[in-house]
Amino acid sequence: MPSQPNILIVEDTVEYGNLVQSQLQRAGMKAHHVPDGKAALDYLDEKLPDAMLLDIGMPGMNGWAVLDEIKVRYPDANFPVIVLTAFNDPANKLIGKFQQQVYRYCSKPFDLRRLTETVWEAVVQVSVH
Repeated sequence: MPSQPNILIVEDTVEYGNLVQSQLQRAGMKAHHVPDGKAALDYLDEKLPDAMLLDIGMPGMNGWAVLDEIKVRYPDANFPVIVLTAFNDPANKLIGKFQQQVYRYCSKPFDLRRLTETVWEAVVQVSVH
């Protein structure tokens, strides 16, 4: 497990993304926030993270489209994805269960401390396997 894991936060609400970024940095992680799917893919072209927090309900390219593009561009990537969404409906949860990289599905609003624990768990799980 990396001593300071690199986490990519893909969240279109800038204030929320910055809040999550600050929380993860306080917990000892490197965290980078991007506001949309295109910026996320641009980031991934440069560096693959140890984990990604991905909002589903973004304008333009939604989170599911980002995951589909990751599968095409980076078929061997194995970083866990924690889905962040205000969509708490069964259809979106079902879609998430069929996504290979989705580690956890977190509905907004949620506790930032618990989210931080979930990110650490995801990073540890991948480093063990």
